[in-house]
Amino acid sequence: MKRVFQHPPETQTGRKYWRSLGEQADTPEFRTWLEREFPAGHAQMENDGLSRRNFLRLMGASVALAGFGLTGCRRPEAYVVPYTKSPEWIIPGKALQYATAMPRRRGAEPILATSYEGRPTKIDGNHLAYKQGGFSKNYGPSDSFAQISILDLYDPERAKEYKQGGKVIDADGKEVVKFETKDNVTFIQELEKLAATFGDGDGLAFLADASNSPTRDRLRGEIEKKFPKVIWAEYDPVEDSAELAASRAAFGDRVIFTPDWDKADVVVALDSDYLGGEEGGHEAVRGWANGRRKLGKGETMNRVYAVEGRLTPTGGMADHRLRIASSKVGLVALHLAGKLGIQGLPTVHVKAKGKETEDKAWGLTDREDKWVAAMAEDLLAHKGKSIVTTGFTQPAAVHALAHLINNALGNFGATITAIKHPRPESKTIAELAAAAKAGKVKTLFLLNYANPSYTAPVDLEWDKAIAKVPTVVQLTHDINESSNTANWIVPAAHYLESWGDAWGRNGTYMCTQPMILPLYNGLSEIELLARILGILKYEAPKADAPKSDLPPGFGPQLVQETFKTISKGTDFANDWTQFVHDGVLANSAAPKAPLAFNAGEATKLATQALALQIKPGGYEVVFYPGPSTDDGRYNNNGWTHELPDPITKLTWDNAALISPATATRLGVPDRRAPIDETPWSDAESAIPVPVFRITIDGRTLDIPVLVVPGQADETISIALGYGRSVVGNVGIGTGRNAYLIRSSAKPWICPDAGIEKTSDTYVLATTQEHHVMEGRALVREGSLDFYNKHPDFAHNMGIQLHGNKELYNNPQLVPGKRDIHQWGMVIDLNSCTGCTACIAACQAENNIPIVGKDQVMRGREMHWLRMDRYYQGDINDPTVLSQPVGCQQCENAPCETVCPVNATIHSEDGLNVMAYNRCIGTRYCANNCPYKARRFNFFNYNERPIKELYYGPLAQKGSPETIKMQKNPNVTVRVRGVMEKCTFCVQRIEDAKITQLTKARVTNASAPVSKLIPADTVVAACQQVCAAEAIVFGNIDDPNSHVAKLRGDPLHDNKGADPRNYELLHYLNTKPRVTYQARIRNVNAKVPGAEALLATPETWHDAHHGGGDDHKEAGHGHGNDGHGHKDDHGHKPDHAPAAQPQGAH
Repeated sequence: MKRVFQHPPETQTGRKYWRSLGEQADTPEFRTWLEREFPAGHAQMENDGLSRRNFLRLMGASVALAGFGLTGCRRPEAYVVPYTKSPEWIIPGKALQYATAMPRRRGAEPILATSYEGRPTKIDGNHLAYKQGGFSKNYGPSDSFAQISILDLYDPERAKEYKQGGKVIDADGKEVVKFETKDNVTFIQELEKLAATFGDGDGLAFLADASNSPTRDRLRGEIEKKFPKVIWAEYDPVEDSAELAASRAAFGDRVIFTPDWDKADVVVALDSDYLGGEEGGHEAVRGWANGRRKLGKGETMNRVYAVEGRLTPTGGMADHRLRIASSKVGLVALHLAGKLGIQGLPTVHVKAKGKETEDKAWGLTDREDKWVAAMAEDLLAHKGKSIVTTGFTQPAAVHALAHLINNALGNFGATITAIKHPRPESKTIAELAAAAKAGKVKTLFLLNYANPSYTAPVDLEWDKAIAKVPTVVQLTHDINESSNTANWIVPAAHYLESWGDAWGRNGTYMCTQPMILPLYNGLSEIELLARILGILKYEAPKADAPKSDLPPGFGPQLVQETFKTISKGTDFANDWTQFVHDGVLANSAAPKAPLAFNAGEATKLATQALALQIKPGGYEVVFYPGPSTDDGRYNNNGWTHELPDPITKLTWDNAALISPATATRLGVPDRRAPIDETPWSDAESAIPVPVFRITIDGRTLDIPVLVVPGQADETISIALGYGRSVVGNVGIGTGRNAYLIRSSAKPWICPDAGIEKTSDTYVLATTQEHHVMEGRALVREGSLDFYNKHPDFAHNMGIQLHGNKELYNNPQLVPGKRDIHQWGMVIDLNSCTGCTACIAACQAENNIPIVGKDQVMRGREMHWLRMDRYYQGDINDPTVLSQPVGCQQCENAPCETVCPVNATIHSEDGLNVMAYNRCIGTRYCANNCPYKARRFNFFNYNERPIKELYYGPLAQKGSPETIKMQKNPNVTVRVRGVMEKCTFCVQRIEDAKITQLTKARVTNASAPVSKLIPADTVVAACQQVCAAEAIVFGNIDDPNSHVAKLRGDPLHDNKGADPRNYELLHYLNTKPRVTYQARIRNVNAKVPGAEALLATPETWHDAHHGGGDDHKEAGHGHGNDGHGHKDDHGHKPDHAPAAQPQGAH
């Protein structure tokens, strides 16, 4: 029997939170999504032609096929062979963790790789490396790119073979690319012959991506000594050249800033997504989150100002956000500098109030002037306790302005320190292209992720330049656009397959060690360089020598040579062993660089901030790294494509992001119009959107538009990394290639772009209206002032329960009996940035499949955890809240009562568990879940290619062998017809139980060990990845656990709970084990628009004095309306009424 939950109506006035423009306007199509029991097509596959009748026809055809050529099909035989000699430490079914580091452009990320029987399956942060940074002792953070990198290791479409060839003329006179497959020994021998011809390096060139490897830098130095005329160029599409140019001008050298975010009471982000991108790193997120938790007496909660054009996670978490075109960020910085009294800078024009449209001069409005003035006053009140940070997409002049401001505020040496940039300087890709065009390059090596045929600035005409290079050797992870220009294609070893090293963000020396032998005999970058130098040479194996499973030259010797010079220890063997074990060299962080500020040079550079100007009535295009694809290197990774963008919720594509006002100006029909009109792009996710043509300097790009609240007017934002033309099956056809209109002169901001509508349309897959919940006060927030007056305001928002006795008492929590674990979770909305790394970690840990764009559009994505993003306020300039939602593990779980086969039941330790073998796919449980947290396998996603789901018996069956290697052996791989959901990582819980029971069994009786798992030992995957530590998991029945301190004592009415703690849909009395902590905004009352943020939440009512809008909406009698009253004395009753069926369906 289905429970029809009677949700109270929304208030008609005051704040309203909405996830999409359709919800904001309550359109008919949104109501369809909201009221639908299952996502589109769940009952019948309308668009597939697979009605019940067609299904029977298809099955009849499959039966016929079974007797026509397929009768001999059977599963191939396989043999289980035991170890002849068991490898050290390996216990079948028991995980091992190894410390290593993931190379990143701004500093390596220290990680732990979980391995089963020699195959890595999961990536997590290395707590040994992060413990000095203030993170919890039992886990370190990572991000979504680290999580999805494990899938790249097992990508069946990786570069696998050594290929020799190139362009030839076929019989028809056409130029074609032909390659012959070779083995690695043949390539190594040919490489040694080629290296012998290099002489003094005249004509030799390298193009590498950004790297922080000391060993690569050492080998590069040796190459430059041996071949003095060599050209070594480096190019990264997401470069930091503007930052380095500004630091050189201001401090006389290239430095990397390492802010101490914990010490900052005020942060100003000038187009800087330091919480959501790679700019700030985990240290920035952790430091900011620590500042958000300073809510006690005598503590100062930090305040964040964001000035940006594209709405980012940093802008969404900011206390105040100024929505302004990216080309005007420099004006804001100039104006701020003037307000702070910094001399020698040009004055910014301020338009008179009410005459902004008439005044065509380049300047700021009266509102923006007041906004900057309030921010400047706040900064002056926090000298030495603030940070002004600038995003890498801004020009060097804006970075110089930030240096001037930080210097004037006394931040250098207080909240901001720096280290010297560790990488040596290199030639640019423009210099290399010029040399190639001039015929000065005879042999070119493309290393690692260097893919210039795709990413090079379009004005360099790279393909014409490389066509004049006789020999091109490409070391690559995948066959890409540059492969067609190569004479040799060499498979690159994944970082989990090779030895290496790297500098961390703060200069800490880290080790990269292999978790598995190279799957395809790939070479690492440093091994290739060593063979060019002759350090490693091929030696034919001797006839009587024992056979080795290691590839030629595989080993740590190259890294060991670098380690000796850095560690400077006296006991190399022990030092090296400790280095490999820990993954980092202790106390190796780079020394702080002296910051001798040159105000004159910084001022000279800062005056150029006025150079970027949008023409009156024009548009600007702003490029940014794809949140899923980065610069394009992750384009063939299905996990990242299906991970919704934190703000737009777009999957599988990029789009031109525009504001609602710009959409109106361009003639994009209003999404909130009646359903018979052409909708805006974020309607039900299968509705086509208009395609526009973007023009920059005569170059054009056709791309669909997506209307995004919070986007600056006249600003068009386009993500890089999409539209690959040579890529695997997963990445082909995803998005549009923005590099086609990106030039070296305007790499990020193009203030003179044109845009016109075409007749084409395109379908985008967005998830913002999927799994929408009905109910009141789903997300709760208040200002810091309001919180100080009413710290428990989150308990008194929306509709709360009355104090009637329950018909059934849960026997799980008995006073005084704490011999069984009771698992629970707390999620802090005040520190969750909505980055979606938790979703990626959950997917990697729990064998969650991807379903493809078509299935996402039908609402069938399989993620156990989703990130609900809510807007509030004006559709052009709203505030943002993010809320992770998974299974709430309800004690009074509505799903359990309707399952006819007991496939979903309650465990003794409070988990709502699934028995997959019992599930018959009725989907009653999903129908009855008010949180919409359950996912159904409509197809065998783990066994079918996502583009052949509807082929039935004709589809290829079976997953590639390498993909199977990634699966977690402790988690069942689900099949078609089975329901699944979050399990609180039950496999980790059970592993911890076994470990603890083993300790208790072998311990001396005189010193017994408890069978209960110690507090905070078990870490869920979503918790482990979170840099903000916004997710806390543990035993709520253990008063020593962190989660119990936040939730309170369950045996004593949650006494001692954090006052911000609340339950989602509390009035349904499902008693979820997941609770949330309300968002707090540190509002500056002097900032324009602050009055709306300071207003009392309309759904809040004073528990001691009654009143509030809830009382105006329905009958007020005690015990008959479900409102959130407490008893006459203001105390919460001991028990609440159990949720009862209120109707049948």
